[in-house]
Amino acid sequence: MLKDILIVDGYNVIFAWQSLKNLANESLEHARMELRNQLLNYGKFKGYEVILVFDGKYTKSIASIEEITKGFIEVYTDETSDSFIEREVFLRKGKYTNVYVVTSDGAEQNQILGFGGLRIPARELQNDVRLAKQEERLQYTHKHHRDQMVLR
Repeated sequence: MLKDILIVDGYNVIFAWQSLKNLANESLEHARMELRNQLLNYGKFKGYEVILVFDGKYTKSIASIEEITKGFIEVYTDETSDSFIEREVFLRKGKYTNVYVVTSDGAEQNQILGFGGLRIPARELQNDVRLAKQEERLQYTHKHHRDQMVLR
C-alpha cells in the first residue's frame, strides 16, 4: 500500500510560525529541534513519511541526510532547499499516494505543482499539527477511559 509523504522546507516553516520564529530569535538550533519534534509526532499520527529539509544558509554544518526514525529523514543540503525539494518531488512522484510539500514560497509552490506534488502552506500545516494533537489527546483520553472501565 502506498503512503503519503510530507516534504517540509524547514526554515520556511520556522519563519512562518510565530512560536518557532520567536524561538529562532533566541536559538535557531532549538527552533529546528522543536519543529523536528512536532513533525515526528504529526507524521507518526497521520501515517506520513516525512522529509524535513534545511538548506545550508543558516547553519555551518556540512550537508547530511539522517534517518531520525523509520519514516522520518532530516536533511541539511549544500544547495537551496527549493532545488532539493523539487528533485525529491520528481523522484518520489508515483512511489507515494500523495507527495505533499510544505512551503509558503510562491515560486516554489508553482514548481511543485508542475512536478505533480501537492502544496501545503506553512500556516496550514501549523493548523493541521494543532488539530492532530487535539485528536490524538481525545483518542488517548477515550482509550484510557475505556481501559479503566474494563478494569472495574
